[in-house]
Amino acid sequence: MTELAWVALRAASLVLLLQAAGTALFTAAFAHRLAHSAPAIRRTGVRAAAGALGVLAAQYLLEPAHLAGEWAGIADASLHRLVLSSSTGTALAVRAAALAGVALGLRHEGLAARSTAVAGSLGALSSFALTGHTALDEHRLLLAPLLLVHLILAAFWFGSLSPLRQVCALEPREQAARVLEAFSSGALWLVPLIPLAGFGMAALLLPDFAALLAPYGLLLGAKLMLFAALMALAALNKLRLTPAFARGEPAGLARLRRSLAAEYVLACAVLSVTAALTGFFSPSQTEREAAAGRLWRAHDGAAYLGERRAVGEVN
Repeated sequence: MTELAWVALRAASLVLLLQAAGTALFTAAFAHRLAHSAPAIRRTGVRAAAGALGVLAAQYLLEPAHLAGEWAGIADASLHRLVLSSSTGTALAVRAAALAGVALGLRHEGLAARSTAVAGSLGALSSFALTGHTALDEHRLLLAPLLLVHLILAAFWFGSLSPLRQVCALEPREQAARVLEAFSSGALWLVPLIPLAGFGMAALLLPDFAALLAPYGLLLGAKLMLFAALMALAALNKLRLTPAFARGEPAGLARLRRSLAAEYVLACAVLSVTAALTGFFSPSQTEREAAAGRLWRAHDGAAYLGERRAVGEVN
């Protein structure tokens, strides 16, 4: 039960953080084109950042239970000290400070506020390079920039979906169509870099082709299929639904908003798979190890619990 709660918080954190960071990036890129929708879009980003901060607090409280494998770990002061001194604690602290910057920047208009929000979004996304598989791997100097490219572009794409729906609803049709076209033109070049960076990380992390049949590889394949569905929806939006909306077809707005909502749901599914992929499994873990229940833990926590079991402090 602790594992289910832990991965659910990881998934919620990814969704809210990428929404907040992506909203900041979208606002910075298109602020000059948003005559009526900018306040609503910024409010969406502030709410996402606030929600992400709340989830981060819950993540910190649950980390000791995750390390101990039972709810009683929440009351273990030594495990709390471990989390605070670990790379996970550092990443959560950096993430929280950066999200506060996103929220602060999005509450106001102007270049300084947008710069603060963008700096916060980049800081929050960079915090993922402080812990996890990419931080522990021997190729981390190559993995870190690939991860940052992957996350920044994913955040921009995912975080733009909700603002685009608001643009369609609140801006005049001609102006909304121009924003959609500008976004689609940029996404045409940027979005393909997301899977390319992902393939680069997989090539460095996976030990061999056989690892594709292990739990990590299978979840990676599921994530890739969901992403392919996302790309198909994005292509439908660009080639058919956006032009229909721009022409003023009667059902054009409704179809486009439904498609953007479906794209958002699919992206949430991708992020949920990512939360399980990065939280439960190691790229080098075999199927037999996963079946035996040896789920991957953060290196510091696993070593600490092993020492405590050796002296009989933990059963």
